Amino acid sequence: MIRKPVLARVALVDQVTALLMERILDRDYAPGEKLTIDALSREFAVSASPIREALTRLAGLGLVAATSFAGFSVAPEPSRDWFEQLRDFRILNEGWAARQLARSRDPDAIARLRESIAAMEADPPHGQTQDYVGASQADEAFHEAILAASGNEILAQAVRSLHPHLHHARLFSRIPHDIGPMLDEHRAILAAIERGDEDGAQAAVAAHLTTSWRRYGSWHADQPDAR
Repeated sequence: MIRKPVLARVALVDQVTALLMERILDRDYAPGEKLTIDALSREFAVSASPIREALTRLAGLGLVAATSFAGFSVAPEPSRDWFEQLRDFRILNEGWAARQLARSRDPDAIARLRESIAAMEADPPHGQTQDYVGASQADEAFHEAILAASGNEILAQAVRSLHPHLHHARLFSRIPHDIGPMLDEHRAILAAIERGDEDGAQAAVAAHLTTSWRRYGSWHADQPDAR
């Protein structure tokens, strides 16, 4: 007897995960708010199983907190100190990865960098965008291309496991952004890589991550709940 396919359930879990993630990023669910499986199951008109699996996935991404007795809730936002430590960690690791790519000048990786820049250039004139999540995804693709081409999977996975772009999107998805400066910084990184300038590529990554945090941090510092 042929087993019943599970594709529909997998797709359902993906859809529930995407919807819950969108609500967390848009702050429809506030940090600390309880996420009750029964209530969500009734609202989405699905069984408890895909809700539980979706919440477990989001817990793995750091967006949801899970405890044995309290169940699931929206995870607190990382502190300013955490973001600053993340910046320093990324400068060390992604800067090294950029050096490796500048040395190899892998054509596939360079093509991925160009595609990411082209995706961001497709935004409205002057780089103004309300779609921070979309811009963040293109930014993530750019940095992922550098990590993937480094030849060091342990280093790449260490950066990925912190989900830096997802946490930035959570903080800043609700305000418009001028992505023009980020585009210029990405172009500078790509130019250094294309000419094989290892020092220049590493320095361009450090400059990008430092100035990006200044843009984010100045806004975060003005928020009443900044920690």
